[in-house]
Amino acid sequence: MTERAAKKNWPTLHDRAERLRPLVAADSARKPQLEQQYQNAQEEYERLARNAQGEIIKSAKLVATTLARFRSNRAVFEGPYDVVLVDEAGAAALPEVLLATGKASRAAVLLGDFMQLGPVIPSGLKEQERDDIKKWLLPDVFQHCGIFEPADAQAHPACVTLTEQHRFGPAVMKLANGLAYGGMLRGGSQTLSERPDSDPEIVLIDTDGLHELARAHLTGSRKGWWPAGSLLARALVELHREQGEEAGIVTPYGVQAEATLEALRDVEGSGSRPLAEVGTAHRFQGREFDVVIFDTVEGNADSRELWMALAHRQPGADEWRRNGVRLFNVAVTRVRTRLYVIASGQRVSGARTGTALAELDALVGTHGVRVLPAKHLITPPHTPPAHRGEFGIALAEVLSRHVEVTDIDDERDFYLTFTTEIRQAKQSLWLWAPWVANRIRSLLPELKAAADRGVRITVFIRDDTDQLQRREASQALIADLRTVAQTVVPIHVMHQKIAVIDEHTVMLGSLNALSQSNTREVMLTMRGGYFARKLLAHEHAETFARPPKCGRCKGAEIEIRRWKNAWVWRCYATACKTSSPGRSTAWTRDIRL
Repeated sequence: MTERAAKKNWPTLHDRAERLRPLVAADSARKPQLEQQYQNAQEEYERLARNAQGEIIKSAKLVATTLARFRSNRAVFEGPYDVVLVDEAGAAALPEVLLATGKASRAAVLLGDFMQLGPVIPSGLKEQERDDIKKWLLPDVFQHCGIFEPADAQAHPACVTLTEQHRFGPAVMKLANGLAYGGMLRGGSQTLSERPDSDPEIVLIDTDGLHELARAHLTGSRKGWWPAGSLLARALVELHREQGEEAGIVTPYGVQAEATLEALRDVEGSGSRPLAEVGTAHRFQGREFDVVIFDTVEGNADSRELWMALAHRQPGADEWRRNGVRLFNVAVTRVRTRLYVIASGQRVSGARTGTALAELDALVGTHGVRVLPAKHLITPPHTPPAHRGEFGIALAEVLSRHVEVTDIDDERDFYLTFTTEIRQAKQSLWLWAPWVANRIRSLLPELKAAADRGVRITVFIRDDTDQLQRREASQALIADLRTVAQTVVPIHVMHQKIAVIDEHTVMLGSLNALSQSNTREVMLTMRGGYFARKLLAHEHAETFARPPKCGRCKGAEIEIRRWKNAWVWRCYATACKTSSPGRSTAWTRDIRL
């Protein structure tokens, strides 16, 4: 013990502590006095700062501030002001605008665009049936003055319309005129020069043919996220960054913005600054960028139409659809040199007359507008590339850094590819396969070998309420699967066909890996850590792979169901069914995700 104390220098430290104790006691006695002096000095500083700020503001010829600070800072609010200018007035709540203009002694001027986004009003207020809210809070300042359309602005005696823009070129101007301004918008001399066909101003990135990559995962009735947008936006940002151009990524939905930000951070490394600014149109209103990437999250005709596909301002359109056009207009008019729109070409070409997408479709094939199929950019290395052009080749090269489609297999070739992937797995195998059949017998030895070398195998299948799964032969095969895989979880009405190996390789498509026989199917094999992790997160893989014990019978016969927009665990043990008269299920716990 003595040697240990000497080695750690404890005697010297003890001696020093003894000498410091009287000093600490003396300082403790002075502490209240010093704290009071500090508080007095701080209060005097704040008083002097307030007075100085007020004097500076009163003597200033110009005060620039935000509406929020205007109403919250007493010195700013008191003024006085001869003239008040409110910029981006259309995006401000009417009471705030009235509060500011009421401080003007000579004149108040409101500057803004009534065809861009209005103020953000909490949904709880919108739903209230109150006349005062409907009159003073829901309309923006232009609507309050009776200005809804470009013609209203021109006819209004107190409104001056500025119709000449100096930001973007003729193609984007045609789109903006079709969306919002009825042909009134004109370009300055520097914006009217047409570029060569090899340098288009608008590029529609057509996501048709990307299969599951371009399927929107819904997070609401008309909103969601998709992998295609994040992947393509990231590649476009890198391509233009290498050319010294700044890009901004705009999307209608916060969840897609978050997914894209994660994708950009995946390039830079954890904790690094993203390659580009990403956000919803509300965040970018009033901004501009060399390059704008508008990620619509609109898939092909087989998927549900989301907000941008339904946006229009024809007679009878509700506020939600009209606001969709305003959002579309904000997104496309942030650009200076090139606009990319990521959307299904099939959805754009089939858009209903009067919708925002129909205005884009009307420009396809005209000068300055080009369609680039994304499926020509993301192809297996052995597939001969389709005609991409110089720009398409450069973008495909950037895309290949992040996700590489190494194979596209049909039902004849898939199992050779799948077996190879299982044999190469080192850490984990996640498998979503709704049904089991005799096909599983050929895979069980490969799965067992993988499990024996330490690969964690998790399989999600349909529960036994499905008529195929509850057959005696299927139940026997499921029992064999449970002897090999560490975790087998039943999910009610599950239909995904996905395999994720080592959180880097993804196989997905229409082929059910544990039961395929002779139907025509296709599966894509892709490499890319970001996409693999994002897909696992969307499927709640880690959460669903840990079923709890039943709260009633304490058993482990647990499945997953979606119930009232939430995920819940359900016990299907016989003991639970018989112990609850009149009930066939026992709900054990909600998983609200």
